[in-house]
Amino acid sequence: MAAAPERSETAEASPPRKRLGMILLDAGVLDRPALAEALRRQRRSGARLGEVLRANGLVSAEAVETALAVQSGLSRADPVAEPPDPMLATAARLPAMLERRALPWRRDAAGRVLVASPDPARLSRDLPGLARALGLTGEEIVPAACGPRRFEAALLALHPEARAARAAGRTPARLSARGLAAAGPRAMLGACLGALCLAAAAAPGAVLPALFLAALALNMVNVAMRLAALLAPAPRPPAAPALRRDPSAAERLPSVSILVALHREPAVVADLIEGLTALDWPLERLEVLLALEADDAETAAAVAAARPPPWIRVIPTPPGAPRTKPRALNHALDFARGTIVGVYDAEDRPEPDQIRRAAAALATAPARLACVQARLGIYNVADGWMPRLFALDYAVWFRLVLPALMRLGAPPTLSGTSFFIRRRVLERLGGWDAWNVTEDADLGIRLARAGYRVGPIDSETSEEAVRGPLAWLRQRSRWQKGFLMTWLVHMRAPGRLRRDLGWRGFLGFQVLFLGAAAASLGLPLLLAGWIWWGALGAPGLGAAPVWLATAALAALHLGQAVTVGSAVLAARRAGRPELARWAPLLPFYAALGTLSALKALGEAVAAPAFWDKTAHGLSRRGVAETETSRSLRKPLRPITTP
Repeated sequence: MAAAPERSETAEASPPRKRLGMILLDAGVLDRPALAEALRRQRRSGARLGEVLRANGLVSAEAVETALAVQSGLSRADPVAEPPDPMLATAARLPAMLERRALPWRRDAAGRVLVASPDPARLSRDLPGLARALGLTGEEIVPAACGPRRFEAALLALHPEARAARAAGRTPARLSARGLAAAGPRAMLGACLGALCLAAAAAPGAVLPALFLAALALNMVNVAMRLAALLAPAPRPPAAPALRRDPSAAERLPSVSILVALHREPAVVADLIEGLTALDWPLERLEVLLALEADDAETAAAVAAARPPPWIRVIPTPPGAPRTKPRALNHALDFARGTIVGVYDAEDRPEPDQIRRAAAALATAPARLACVQARLGIYNVADGWMPRLFALDYAVWFRLVLPALMRLGAPPTLSGTSFFIRRRVLERLGGWDAWNVTEDADLGIRLARAGYRVGPIDSETSEEAVRGPLAWLRQRSRWQKGFLMTWLVHMRAPGRLRRDLGWRGFLGFQVLFLGAAAASLGLPLLLAGWIWWGALGAPGLGAAPVWLATAALAALHLGQAVTVGSAVLAARRAGRPELARWAPLLPFYAALGTLSALKALGEAVAAPAFWDKTAHGLSRRGVAETETSRSLRKPLRPITTP
């Protein structure tokens, strides 16, 4: 069988070198049928032959690394067996080492600096630039071949404190919540909340009506937004364009890095890996990085026991503060190689073609579309009333409210999972804010401020909802605290925020982040106002304005009617009409938000960066499955291209 021209892992023009496949054949580690299969997959994905062989398990990583070293004609470096010279691999050079994928290893007998890299030929094309980046100007540099696994392991053994600091401080200070964790801002926030309470106690006749009116106004804006979503026609699902194909050459599919942060979640590891292996994307163009805390031995043992394929690997996050999901993602990002970065949560069950849809949307859209987001749903609705109401909550948000916000020009808020972003944009923005406990919402605002758009894709990821009120309070309070922190961060300079977002975006930002607070904190205020002024006649405050009680009563009734009506419509649009009968319980479900909001306010003062972890893997298996979870049990499909 005639083999198509293969592309090796190196690209030097001088003298012709033996092909990688022939080297492996001669070494006896690869047979001709396996080589033909690898070349077929290479033509379809456009990946390098070595990547195809490693990712699909056709040849061991060790054999590929040895063959590449032979092919390049360069010396081979093993910075794991022989650790790098500490005078060369310094902490100051760490950023350049990570960005260039170049590790100053040691000096040879001639005094030259050997630089280990998984792609030494790329380094050879610009040795002066590499020397400047590494601070080795004036030194003679010699690239040395090093397998990607050994290279990564060597970097993970170097300078954990510097890597931790880099992960915690990627976001620019003016757009980060890390300043809010200092004693001064926390004391100021606490003083403001305390002063408000004292003012309400000392002068209730002036303060309470003002608070009531503010809550009423924000609540009515929130109700109006939901009512607009309720009355609007169903948005058409976004088109699912195919990736462009050049018939004269192999199609170059984008490489995708999926980041998954896990912390003390051994119970979900096996199902997570099962779901990831069901993703329909060429394995040589896919990598999954499991970001674990370095001391999380239990989850690491569960990953090892699951025996993940070679394209799934663990990236230990070095000890440091704050211990949050975004810090782990920032650290893993330094070891990711994809041009598209996606994020999943540990309990996620994405639809198998989700990456394909995301990559197609980004490939066929203008560069201004920097990120795409899938919908979220709940797969454990059979676990009780809380997951059912949670499912309705998600349906309302993703089927009604979020599309309405986008139509109104409000800045987007990402979900913490199932979104895909262009890597260069993510790095340009400074990654995730490690100090913000809703790093997803904050990243959406920073994207909008930088002039980028976020778009939907017609795909869904199923998640596990919490089963009890206490777990719900802990999770929801973290979200509410993060929304407050995001509002405080971006309102440091309201004029600049208004210029970045425009008036519509600026007002949408206020509606989104203050409206969320009004929905939770405003409900008891409206109830109290109705009882105080309407039922009790405002004792001690003189004559009760009738319009206040009337407005409160109307707001309460209209708000609850819109909440229930939107849930019924969202359940139908989500294809889950059986959930609609639970919609009348949503007002009681929403009342829990008041308790979580109070917890969020307390934590914003006491521990703004504290991550109240949600436990996963607790649902009853096999009771009720969504179409997504059932699809994961189908046999894996062969690799295909769009």
